[in-house]
Amino acid sequence: MIADTQLPPEVEDDVANIKDVARHADVSVTTVSHVLNGRGRVSAKTRARVLAAAEQLGYTANAHAQQLVTRRSHILVIQMPDLDGPAGHDVALVPTSESEYFLELVNGAAAAAADAKYALIVVSAGVDVSSMRSFGVDGMIIVDPKGSEPVLQTSFAAKYPVVTTGEPVIAAGAPGFVVDNDHRAAAREILDHFAAQGRSRPALIVDTTSRSYIRDIVEAYGDWCSDHGLSPAVVAVPDATPADMGAALASLRTGPEPADAIFTSSDGCAVALLNAARTAGVSVPGDLALASAVDSSILRVTNPPVTAVYLHPRDIGARAVECLTQLIAGGESGSDAPELDTSRRLIPTRLFIRESTTTDHHDDDGK
Repeated sequence: MIADTQLPPEVEDDVANIKDVARHADVSVTTVSHVLNGRGRVSAKTRARVLAAAEQLGYTANAHAQQLVTRRSHILVIQMPDLDGPAGHDVALVPTSESEYFLELVNGAAAAAADAKYALIVVSAGVDVSSMRSFGVDGMIIVDPKGSEPVLQTSFAAKYPVVTTGEPVIAAGAPGFVVDNDHRAAAREILDHFAAQGRSRPALIVDTTSRSYIRDIVEAYGDWCSDHGLSPAVVAVPDATPADMGAALASLRTGPEPADAIFTSSDGCAVALLNAARTAGVSVPGDLALASAVDSSILRVTNPPVTAVYLHPRDIGARAVECLTQLIAGGESGSDAPELDTSRRLIPTRLFIRESTTTDHHDDDGK
């Protein structure tokens, strides 16, 4: 940071303009514009000199003027998922049980957008594509896409950079980039943990089939069962009401080989199952081990605390913004921004082992 904030004598007014920066850095106005807008090819030495001059003069670019020059609004949109019905219907953004995951994801995206000098608008799955164009957005992030979203079913995705967190479940216009976790590997890690604890009959309860991560979990579970000579036992409980979850638990615990471990697709589903087990007199972890594919703060304070996979949602949101802004920069003529070397980025997961699967756990819940 340059300590002397007094404006040099060549600055005639109290507020420096782009010409003052160019004069102070001994470069052209065009070079200053390229540096401040991230365009063109400018040497690192010249770029540093321009940035130092702008900082010393306290120069702040006029946002409206930048938009006219770059044809960029510096506005990004993040579309939250519709988890209760077909994409495009007027429903709540997300269910309460998963609000923590999505809040962390949006916070990560917002922080990354601010760092990149972008504004972030949050919209629901039912947003009209025409309104996206009227906003003058530079690009869009779609969280947990179904593929039936209007943005993916129209020409929008062909004209604007689009990044998704998770793969579209149905065929749709391909997004420019996907940020995701390796949910198959995470599922196998939980199932291997069950086996290491002596559990030989794991079952799976899912609360929806319209999200790609659950599709990945179901496939990984089926493959794991096949590898271990077991018949898969998958139950869908869309609403996770006490009655429905109680019925699901009863169906998995009856017969000559009752389930001795259950893997749920969400934190809300895990809490509902824990309550159903308590009502039915099923001990966790004594009679039944329980683990969730999604971690949250509530799973750390249940009785017992529930083993779960932490997905690092803040990192997912941040990486999605970083990839989107890189796609935007790469699409500009004359840009020297590096191209993304793949179309997919995986964020690591972490399994937190808690008392719902073993009384001898040593994992630190610090994140």
